[in-house]
Amino acid sequence: MRPEGWQFSPLAVFAREVTAVLFGPVLSFVVRGPEVVGARHLDELEGPALICPTHASHFDVSVLRLAVGRRHRRHLAAAAAADYFMASRWRWFFAAWLGSFPFNRLGRGDDSFKTASALLAAGWNVLVFPEGTRSPTGEIGHFLPGIGLLATRTGRQVLPVRIVGTAAVLPKGDHWPRRSPVEVRFGAPLRANPGEDSRSVTGRLEAAVCAL
Repeated sequence: MRPEGWQFSPLAVFAREVTAVLFGPVLSFVVRGPEVVGARHLDELEGPALICPTHASHFDVSVLRLAVGRRHRRHLAAAAAADYFMASRWRWFFAAWLGSFPFNRLGRGDDSFKTASALLAAGWNVLVFPEGTRSPTGEIGHFLPGIGLLATRTGRQVLPVRIVGTAAVLPKGDHWPRRSPVEVRFGAPLRANPGEDSRSVTGRLEAAVCAL
């Protein structure tokens, strides 16, 4: 069953891939790559997974899409803060164009979890920023409990990802990017153990990302 939303239609998937082919080289020039470390861990994913990168820039989703490659980005849905969708029509369209869906950054509300779970069940990888918002300094912030709840409820693998350098390309508050190197580091996937508390899963993920 196809998830709801025009951004998940076959036509939208095709259009995003065309955009990636046309504009991917421009983004690659801006971020000087990105350099990818630990790409082998992508092959360890057993079906649709929760992809959990650090967040310091609006460039993070686009950089992550480049790093995971065509195979994984074709069906990659990014959880975007619900208030971002409501800020303006332009932001709503841009977020949806990148395959995003509204998600409550505090992990409250069943609608966000139902949408993410439905996407996973439909064969989509779901990108969730565990910090909930962009870091103003580029340093890793404290992970919010929502990702642990999502991992325990769905039973899906969780892929730790650390993105380094996007804060220099387009830091929070800036509007124009500057050329600077970016590195994307993938860690080994983890999964919630039977009966494991969601906070424990969140803690393990945070430790894994910080170690990258």
